[in-house]
Amino acid sequence: MGAFLPVAAAAIVRDKGATVASSVPVVWHALGYPFEAGSMIAALCACAAVRFYVVQTAREQHRWTIDMPVTILAMMFTAGAVLTRRPEPLEALMTGTGIGALGAGIITIALSWVRRNTPSFDDKPVE
Repeated sequence: MGAFLPVAAAAIVRDKGATVASSVPVVWHALGYPFEAGSMIAALCACAAVRFYVVQTAREQHRWTIDMPVTILAMMFTAGAVLTRRPEPLEALMTGTGIGALGAGIITIALSWVRRNTPSFDDKPVE
């Protein structure tokens, strides 16, 4: 302890001004859109974990080869949500979990969105 005091005193004398360190989130860019790396990682990991859980709890109903397109679609929607909303990490985690739980329901939601926003869209085949 005795040797520590002179070293600490010398450090204090040399330090002319105190600074406060602040943390800044790491910002990545994808396709020209900036987003926080931590939020994207949290959202995609949560989405993947939920999709894995769904596949494992219903083995006889789902297989990875069948569920893989739904999982990829859910991951893409999760990434799109993080890109457009730029949420905090906790909100991104909840978003990824929710979108992953939607699963194939994303297709139904997207179809209703297209029907609502595209006036010429209908289910009748073109003759």
